[in-house]
Amino acid sequence: MSNSISKSKIIMKTKNDIAWEKIFKDYPVVESVNKDEFFSITSLQINEYREARLMTKFDFHKQLPSIFRENGLAILPTSRGSYVIGRFKIFESIDINTRLEAIGVAKPEGIETIDIEDISSETTALLCANISGILKDFFDEDYILHTIGGRMGSGDFDFYISDLPIEVSKSQIEIDGGFESDNFVYLVEVKNLIHDEFLTRQIYYPFRVWKQKLEERKIDKAVRNIFLTYSDGLFYLREYGFEDVYDPTTIRIIKEAKYSIVKDSLSIDDLKNLVLESEIVKDPDIPFPQSNDLYKTINLCELIYYGDKVMSKEDITEEFGFVHRQAGYYGDSARYLGLLDYVDKKYVLTELGEKTFSKPLKQRQFELAKIILSHEPFNIVMANYLDKGVSPSTEEIKKLIYHCKLYNVGKEGSTFGRRCSTIKSWINWILDRVDV
Repeated sequence: MSNSISKSKIIMKTKNDIAWEKIFKDYPVVESVNKDEFFSITSLQINEYREARLMTKFDFHKQLPSIFRENGLAILPTSRGSYVIGRFKIFESIDINTRLEAIGVAKPEGIETIDIEDISSETTALLCANISGILKDFFDEDYILHTIGGRMGSGDFDFYISDLPIEVSKSQIEIDGGFESDNFVYLVEVKNLIHDEFLTRQIYYPFRVWKQKLEERKIDKAVRNIFLTYSDGLFYLREYGFEDVYDPTTIRIIKEAKYSIVKDSLSIDDLKNLVLESEIVKDPDIPFPQSNDLYKTINLCELIYYGDKVMSKEDITEEFGFVHRQAGYYGDSARYLGLLDYVDKKYVLTELGEKTFSKPLKQRQFELAKIILSHEPFNIVMANYLDKGVSPSTEEIKKLIYHCKLYNVGKEGSTFGRRCSTIKSWINWILDRVDV
């Protein structure tokens, strides 16, 4: 038997992992949770091992320290210096419906200080969604005012989670944007990265704070919770409610919609010309894309471009809440397209990547479609769609591209089918930008 250890089984421990393991060794965390359903700890106690601010900020389940995940634990703030650990459900999955038809909105006239072609921050995304009328349309309101924003204290309120009562006192919350109409107060959480989940507390704490404020002031307006994600020219809005206002785990999606300020950049004739005139490139010796979500690949390039920086797999894991393996999937997908290089264990934009992401949004999307269709498997599948008028199934794609080279992918196993699924997904991304 070999004594070698598989690379996939090597677990890289973070500084948070190491520090929390020491805390769990010095304090009866698991024992207290098993007996009393919770364990209380202060920032002063945590600071003895590592700065509490760094030790308690987990926006995604994958960011939780390994000892938390192994024991099914999570952590919640109850004040500015106190936390409670227990077996809580504090994350909500996001399943953005990329097949939603985008609602087109006009570029606001007379506004020159905001470049809708260059939305590089959450603040700018929110401002654009407001001035373009996206928020009013989603809220179904004729008139709204931007009245709330920034950090503030939570005051005092209580709730229960997993049948455990929690008391919150003077915790800190942050609201990206709050809007008021005649009958409602809308609290908007904004992200300019596409994630698969979010921390429920980011919506629930502000909701409870402002619900209580309005009740105390005897103001008859209901609070509505909005989650806005911007990427690649698209605004995704989702409204959430709580079936039981005292239980954050009863969160439910109420409605969702997708908006675009930029009109479709391709016509069918444009697409036909791209397919016919594309100069097919030799597929690189880079893992064939295994990330169906092209939006996240583009989102990664946006992050590197606007941030003017390089990113390691660890950086990507931290920003997106991916597992380490997924960071490689999306990074390698961008490498396959020639948009990123991997140098000294960091992803950096290539000359082609810089050129592509410096273009105005419509031209950028045209360029991305052109790059994708310069690869034979994608070109063949798109040509088939244009010929038949319907997107081929994964089984049909297998037959269409069977002769193509897919780096390190055999044609007989299940892996081939998964890569064909990626092709289908990327073709759909292009078709979403076509006026059909």
